Amino acid sequence: MNLKLFCLLTILLFTSEFFAQNPNDCVNAIVICGDSNIGIDPTGVGFDEFSLPGNTQPPCYSFDSHTIWFKFIIEQTGTFTFDIIPDDGADYDFAIYGPQVTCTTLGNSIRCSSTNPEAAEVSANTGLNMEETDTEEGPGQDGNGYLKFIEAEAGDVYYLLVDRAVGSGGFSLFYNGTATLPENVTANPVEDLSKCDTDGTQDERTEFNLDSLKPQIIGTQTDVDVTFHESLNDANIGINPLASPYTNASNPQTIYARAERVNGCNDITSFSLLIGNPTLTEPEDVVLCSYGSTGEYVLDTIIPEVISDPTGYSFTYHNSQNEAENNSNPIGPTIEFSNTPKEIFVRVTDENDTICYSITSFSGYVNTIIPATKPSDIIVCDNDFDGTITVNLSEKNAEVLGNLSAEDFNIYYYRSEEDRVSDSNRIGETFQNTSNPQTIYVTFHEKSTGCFDYTEFEIVVSPKPDPVFDQPSYIYCLNDSEPIAISVQSGYKNYLWSTGEEGTDLNTIQANSPGTYSVTVTNEFNCTTTVSAEVFPSDIATITNVIIKDFNNQNNMITIEVEGPGDYEFALGDKMVYQDNPTFEGLSNGYYTVYVRDKNGCGVVSKEILVLDYPRFFTPNGDGYHDFWKIIGIDEFPVTKIYIYDRFGKLLKQILPEGPGWNGVFNGKALPASDYWFTIAFTDGRTFKGHFTLKR
Repeated sequence: MNLKLFCLLTILLFTSEFFAQNPNDCVNAIVICGDSNIGIDPTGVGFDEFSLPGNTQPPCYSFDSHTIWFKFIIEQTGTFTFDIIPDDGADYDFAIYGPQVTCTTLGNSIRCSSTNPEAAEVSANTGLNMEETDTEEGPGQDGNGYLKFIEAEAGDVYYLLVDRAVGSGGFSLFYNGTATLPENVTANPVEDLSKCDTDGTQDERTEFNLDSLKPQIIGTQTDVDVTFHESLNDANIGINPLASPYTNASNPQTIYARAERVNGCNDITSFSLLIGNPTLTEPEDVVLCSYGSTGEYVLDTIIPEVISDPTGYSFTYHNSQNEAENNSNPIGPTIEFSNTPKEIFVRVTDENDTICYSITSFSGYVNTIIPATKPSDIIVCDNDFDGTITVNLSEKNAEVLGNLSAEDFNIYYYRSEEDRVSDSNRIGETFQNTSNPQTIYVTFHEKSTGCFDYTEFEIVVSPKPDPVFDQPSYIYCLNDSEPIAISVQSGYKNYLWSTGEEGTDLNTIQANSPGTYSVTVTNEFNCTTTVSAEVFPSDIATITNVIIKDFNNQNNMITIEVEGPGDYEFALGDKMVYQDNPTFEGLSNGYYTVYVRDKNGCGVVSKEILVLDYPRFFTPNGDGYHDFWKIIGIDEFPVTKIYIYDRFGKLLKQILPEGPGWNGVFNGKALPASDYWFTIAFTDGRTFKGHFTLKR
């Protein structure tokens, strides 16, 4: 807690009978509370408390020059420290009594300081601090002005006696201990009381109801009482309270109001009692804003600007000073002002005394509102499909101004009608809508007149169309002259294709070549979206070769080689089981048909192939089964040479490819069962050798 008190001592030498009611007396000690600013104007040195048998004179000084008493009530335990800072080089001494004492049982002082700062060559500041260890110092050069702090406990009461021993001027008292003092009280300021002299005697005296001010002085505080006093000294001490109603003693007269709690904490405010005609203020001009050249005004609206407290007064309005003086031809309760200023005279009359009145006047006129131009709505397409858009609202200023000068007007933007009316939460230049659509409210304020107009516009974020092709991509068969249909969903306002075709219902076109096709779709909000789809080429396959690996005794295989832009699959034989692999294995000899199919539906191509292999045995016994050794399909190679040998390499037979084969006879004689060898020489240079068994 840091407490500063400003104390001004004005000492007057009166006889002792006048000393009983001053802050110089212990019984009237100033109670120090909370954060207080106290002005004091005591008179005299006060009663000699040390003449009482229970009180002992402080040992360090006589304290009989210019004294003042302070009282400290400790509410919470802590340290008790303070600084006394003299003004103008004065020398102040102090003594402290406590902790459980009264003004008639002070006993011995527990701290006493009377160091002469000039003799001790120290500052004139004095008090208690946390560094010193001594409890008494002085007089003369003894000490440095400061004594040891006090360990104060809740409930303790300390009396501080301060005396100016040398010099003149007041001092400041700073309480800076940690022990808590009572909460301060505040005397709230009030307006002066002004009344006419209505008691029938024109002596500038009349009754005032002082008690009517108590609620304003107390405010929301509790356990506070208010007394009224004719002097600051009486108010500081709390003596000679005034009764209410109170008849003023002078005109004007200052009254001091003392707000006090039962613990003695107090504060003071002052006000004046004024006798005479009502005190009026000259109101400012009444300026109305109207879309026309006239505007209606309720005259009683001016009352708060004419007088602070209208209670007890009547108000009339007149067209001239003379009519107001004579209280004739009153006008109202409303008046119509125009663009030409008109002066209105206000007569304020005391309700209890018709001859007690004052007159003031004001001028009223109309400023014609210059209308704002309603700006166009901001309508944009939602390019990122989030329903929001960031706009620069200042770009609308030119539209609102129309042909008017921007230097003459302020333009403000708001999110709501309530914000616009209260002129709160103005929107900056950059704004992102928070709803869709969103209304922006505009105030158009004319700088010279203060008049304003309202307008508004909307921010509309229109949805963009979201067209989707009915297929991710398309296939165009090069071997087919028929075009293919590519399509997006129907129902949009317009379709513009990259082919140049356009129409309101043209969501489908026919593509007659591969490539990229795009369409720009427009919806009912005139927002557009462009999407593209790829038409890929495909074609029936061209079989360029069939690689045959034969003569492998049912382990023969073929690989089909093709050309073409399509994606192909392969089948062998009449079962038409397609596979992605162009190779077929485990084939026996014979004729086969291979099929190649375009997966994109562009057709199937086939080719017949021959897988050659030789019989591993034959039985020439005339039963009709295997009577000849012959290679099936070899007749497809008519110039092929086929030679048969015995195991010793003797040529037994050359058979023709188109012939029936070998029957196991050599020179008319059936050869015995055995293994025989053969060679085949193809015209392309290939040769093949093998052997087979003749069984009998």
